[in-house]
Amino acid sequence: MDVRAVEHATALAADAVRGGGGPHFLELRTYRFRAHSLYDPDRYRQKSEIEHFMERDPLTLFRNSSAALDDAKVEAIEKSVAAEINDAVEFAQAGHDEPVATLERWVYSDHDGAS
Repeated sequence: MDVRAVEHATALAADAVRGGGGPHFLELRTYRFRAHSLYDPDRYRQKSEIEHFMERDPLTLFRNSSAALDDAKVEAIEKSVAAEINDAVEFAQAGHDEPVATLERWVYSDHDGAS
């Protein structure tokens, strides 16, 4: 939930890998602020828990701690992200639905096991 900590850990791991230290694993924990879906009443978490994690929102913390990010830059980033999301939604909506007959294809295997 800390952009700078992730950047630092990633740089250390990449340097170690490049230096012959072998593979590294980074566990990045996040918090889901909203319910799983519109139909999820989200009654399994206390409001105080959600509020606690909202105070640690990575975007807000980074924005507040970075002198390089002024309001104009944040607005430009937000517009760019919104445009990218809109393009992705338009692309998805212009596509076609998967035929029902093939929805289970590749779930297990199309190979019948016979040799």
